[in-house]
Amino acid sequence: MIEKMKKEEYAVLIRKLANNLINEPRLNPWEKEFVANITQQIVSKDLTEKQLNVLNKIKQKYARK
Repeated sequence: MIEKMKKEEYAVLIRKLANNLINEPRLNPWEKEFVANITQQIVSKDLTEKQLNVLNKIKQKYARK
């Protein structure tokens, strides 16, 4: 049960990140489409390690300072 809770909490954090990034005006068209697809996919299944890495790179690129 605890493992499932942690997984669900992680999914919520990833969803929140994707939702915040989708509103980032500096995203290029490819990044915007990628984040939009991730936002839809995360509802029904887990992201792959590669998808998470790309999402984190986008996050770092546009991190607000």
